[in-house]
Amino acid sequence: MATSISSYADEKFSCTPRPPYEASHYVEPLLEPGISKLHLIDNEDGSIVDSDSGLLWTKKDSYADLGKCLTWQESLDYVEKLDTAGFADWRMPTIKELATLYDPTKENNMAWDHNPEYPLALDEKFADGAAYWFWSNDGVIVEQKRGCARTLYFVNGLTHLRNLGQCNNGGVRAVRKLK
Repeated sequence: MATSISSYADEKFSCTPRPPYEASHYVEPLLEPGISKLHLIDNEDGSIVDSDSGLLWTKKDSYADLGKCLTWQESLDYVEKLDTAGFADWRMPTIKELATLYDPTKENNMAWDHNPEYPLALDEKFADGAAYWFWSNDGVIVEQKRGCARTLYFVNGLTHLRNLGQCNNGGVRAVRKLK
């Protein structure tokens, strides 16, 4: 199948074939339906630990923190400057790390616009005002500085390749390894 030459951000550059759903993948369910097995602990310092994965997440994503969406580069800059919970070594997560947070047993109306038609499959321990989807560091530079990165949509668990310049309703949730 040939890819089209259209994109939301740049009419001459595309990351996904049209229609967009053809390039999407569902996150593999890590949990049994109806039973949340995530072991998340709110540290009460702006961070949440996942004791199963050994990852430390920011309680607020960039949208909840700044009140606006971010492009991939803006997200990268955001995590590199972040100083939360006494740590300054935050980074962008991989798509697999993001998938550990996707919890199909949750339907929380905690997105930035609180639209009840689009609840997030995200634990309520995370801060209100969240983005609908998050950037990952899994990406491909296609030509010069333009490219795509994989995102995870927390409404339905779909992953997408998005143009690095896209911003609509997205952001980043910073992560670091526990030491």
